Amino acid sequence: MALNATLATDHLAKRDAAITKLTALQVKYGANLPAGAKDAETRLLAEIETHDNALRGLVGDAVKTEHEAADFNHMVSLGARQRPDDVDRRSFDDVRVLGMPVSRTETFSFIERSADALDTLDTDNWKPAPVMLAEAPNGSQLLARVQTFTHNSTRGYVPVIPQLQASITGRNDELQPGELTTGKIGTFETVKVTSMVKTDHDDLQDYPQLEASIDAALLSALGAGVDDVIVNGGSDGEITVPGLMGLGVVTDAAVSVASVLGALARVKTARAVPDTILMHPDTEAAFLDAIDGALLGKLPMIVAIPSVPADTAIVAALGNTAVAMRENLGIASATDHPDLFKFDQVALAGRARIGDVVVANAAHVQIVKPAA
Repeated sequence: MALNATLATDHLAKRDAAITKLTALQVKYGANLPAGAKDAETRLLAEIETHDNALRGLVGDAVKTEHEAADFNHMVSLGARQRPDDVDRRSFDDVRVLGMPVSRTETFSFIERSADALDTLDTDNWKPAPVMLAEAPNGSQLLARVQTFTHNSTRGYVPVIPQLQASITGRNDELQPGELTTGKIGTFETVKVTSMVKTDHDDLQDYPQLEASIDAALLSALGAGVDDVIVNGGSDGEITVPGLMGLGVVTDAAVSVASVLGALARVKTARAVPDTILMHPDTEAAFLDAIDGALLGKLPMIVAIPSVPADTAIVAALGNTAVAMRENLGIASATDHPDLFKFDQVALAGRARIGDVVVANAAHVQIVKPAA
């Protein structure tokens, strides 16, 4: 709290009055105080001490509050939402990132966050990577809308839904095996999506609350990065995975009510139910401004994410879209790198692996964008 000036002034006035009385007493009697004067001296000294202690308490509380406020404002400037509890002195070996211990290394060395690798007390908190990235604050907005298949091998595997055509057959016609469509398993390799953050060694060690903040930040960044891959695909220089923008059917047109309704119709014509409209947030704002409110309730959910290029709309049956991901996230730390060590900092990283986006039928993903 701030210094209570009114209360401080009152204590000062009463202390000064007591000092004045004590001085007058000493001037009158000198060093040889009679018994009654000695009692008055003792009382006045006690009164002065009481007011002095009260003043020290007021000033001390104000200084402590000012320091705490400065610390709090510093943490808020770094993104903290609340004041941490008291410092919890502990060993650095007790620090966990996404439930995994922090390794002491000069460079990043990834280990997998599997259920077996977690401490016994934390095993119940294990979840597969797609679930963690979808549940993270500001994380993936698409993993919960597509079919996600997880794997633990180098390559990803995902069923490719065969596209069949039903028709009337003759009453006595015999089915020939050679005419049947073959269902397949898509096999592909994955690309790695990584997010990194650094923090002061002492803060990470002494404030367990920082662990939760770092966990949320890493998962949120990874989730958004995975969404970028699902929409646009990506390459690590060796492996290239396609995204929705490279797999869907493109219609050259400006994003408007008519063009989006046309895309919805084309998905339905391909015998699928469109469940999602993806747009850049700026494109969504312009679209909502132009559309009739009564019509809006009849459209699939609009998901606005920066992953989608501007002036583009993706109308899709995402339920017919599949993505394969490595089941476990990778966790890494760099504690003794020379660039970090001299500042008493550590760096932490999370990594997810994602493969191709697979669509049952290209017509199930309709892309509306202006001609290049």
